[in-house]
Amino acid sequence: MANIEIRQETPTAFYIKVHDTDNVAIIVNDNGLKAGTRFPDGLELIEHIPQGHKVALLDIPANGEIIRYGEVIGYAVRAIPRGSWIDESMVVLPEAPPLHHAATGNQSPGTLTGRWKDTPLRAIAMPMAAVGTKNLLGITTSVHCVAGVVDYVVKIIERDLLPKYPNVDGVVGLNHLYGCGVAINAPRRQLCLFVPFTIFR
Repeated sequence: MANIEIRQETPTAFYIKVHDTDNVAIIVNDNGLKAGTRFPDGLELIEHIPQGHKVALLDIPANGEIIRYGEVIGYAVRAIPRGSWIDESMVVLPEAPPLHHAATGNQSPGTLTGRWKDTPLRAIAMPMAAVGTKNLLGITTSVHCVAGVVDYVVKIIERDLLPKYPNVDGVVGLNHLYGCGVAINAPRRQLCLFVPFTIFR
């Protein structure tokens, strides 16, 4: 489990570093922090960094790893000095490994057994008393900040996995605009019900 580390200059200037090996942290102050803000570890911001954005804790060379949560989340497009704001334009995403390397990437669910065997079919009413279904995989998130990851995962699944499963009609990314803040005015109940009761039309 990660040890979350919070550093501050004053009671109102904070950054959050999640894992010991991270070379970036997140600025959490309203309106961000200005250039020249210093922290006890010697970090000094060399430019204004908006709230919720990444700051380089170390000098990161061009093509160097950008590490958050103890994982490589990308590579630097160019050299990034310590104390810099790291935005999306400065990051190249790592290539996802082929799905056939995933532990369950090639496994088919096979024949339904047990309690699923007699589950009623939810279908679309069609003319002439026929029914139709679509076998779609929906992927959603609890927070908006990973919407880009969902879009990327959808592309990888469409490229690498769907061709192996002709019985699956597609994959849909279900993003929303709500964040992870406690005080946000998000429709939590609707978001919670959205996942188990989604109907694609």
